Amino acid sequence: MVYPMRESSIEAVFAKRVRELGGLSFKFAPTVAGNPDRIVLLPGGIVKFVELKADGGKLRPDQILWHRRALDLGTEVDVVTGSAEARNWLP
Repeated sequence: MVYPMRESSIEAVFAKRVRELGGLSFKFAPTVAGNPDRIVLLPGGIVKFVELKADGGKLRPDQILWHRRALDLGTEVDVVTGSAEARNWLP
């Protein structure tokens, strides 16, 4: 039986990908319910908010609300689900 990767393992894969892209990844403090997991700084002044999910993981209602509020302000939140998406984030 194959078990899906835990979110913490996907975070490690994602952090490696960010380093490959020349960026930095920071854990977003959980001060407000629904905050994305990571803030990512990439070369060229690019700032990304990223929500990481295990395979089959779904956004909670508070996360959907946070993402909607961010989008209303013109800011997107990337949702990365599973290790394959984490490994291939931002081609």
